[in-house]
Amino acid sequence: MNTVPIAERSNFPTLFQASEKQLYDIRAQMLLSYSKITELDLTTATDSNLAELYEVFTELDALGHMDINSEMCEYILRDPMIKSLLPAIYTSYSSFFSLHETHLAQKILTQKNPWKILKSFPLYTKYENMIKVHFQNSPRIEVLAFIGCGPIPVTLLLFSKLYGIPCIGIDQDPDAAALAKSCVKHFGLEKKIDIICGNETTLSEVEWNSVLIAGLAEPKRRIFQNLHKIIKRKSKPKKPISVCYRNYTGMRQLLYGPVRPKYTRGFRKIKEIYPVGGANNTLVFLEVE
Repeated sequence: MNTVPIAERSNFPTLFQASEKQLYDIRAQMLLSYSKITELDLTTATDSNLAELYEVFTELDALGHMDINSEMCEYILRDPMIKSLLPAIYTSYSSFFSLHETHLAQKILTQKNPWKILKSFPLYTKYENMIKVHFQNSPRIEVLAFIGCGPIPVTLLLFSKLYGIPCIGIDQDPDAAALAKSCVKHFGLEKKIDIICGNETTLSEVEWNSVLIAGLAEPKRRIFQNLHKIIKRKSKPKKPISVCYRNYTGMRQLLYGPVRPKYTRGFRKIKEIYPVGGANNTLVFLEVE
């Protein structure tokens, strides 16, 4: 077993000396998770490989849910060793979810009762709770557009099932879009949910009044820039188009990078709802200025 290097302690800020051991434990766990990730296959969707990947990312997830004050959290995220690991972890986290959701979509398409399989998805309850919170804070949704819907559009399926809201799913990956379309049909919701292969610019060609940006949708800067232009053209007086994006905040930034404030220039923040109950995403609601 490899020995995890521990950084020199001499420069540890006085402010955080009481939490010194905690910081070094986090560094050690991040290095261990990183070493495991680099040894795993992020291209093969077998049950055994996914189980190994799930175990590693569950360990990282536990770090993201640590109860740490904001000052300590900022210091951890600025730590040079941790910062050096984050780009690779972010890429791996996104690849893992793509692989996991593709595998789930393919499995669902072989089953007669797709809802039963979907409800066995470990994150199903978290999705359901997050969507309920979203709906409660954005009750004027008539048609929801979702950028980065992925191969199994759980968000769209639940918005349709729980609230009867017509939805449009957008994904720029042709394979993900094709799988999403097949899944929607398998759930019998093809008249309620439309899947489009493309990026956010395709939203200029269809009707919607609310848009959601997935936490893993990229590139965020371009998405917000194009959305701003589209919404400026589509908005009507006294009927603002609502925008919501899923973000990674606090310690959850160890899992995936946050949306930078400069990306959302031209938008006004209406509300920010932090995750509860083991969820990872902060919901941020915006309007065009």
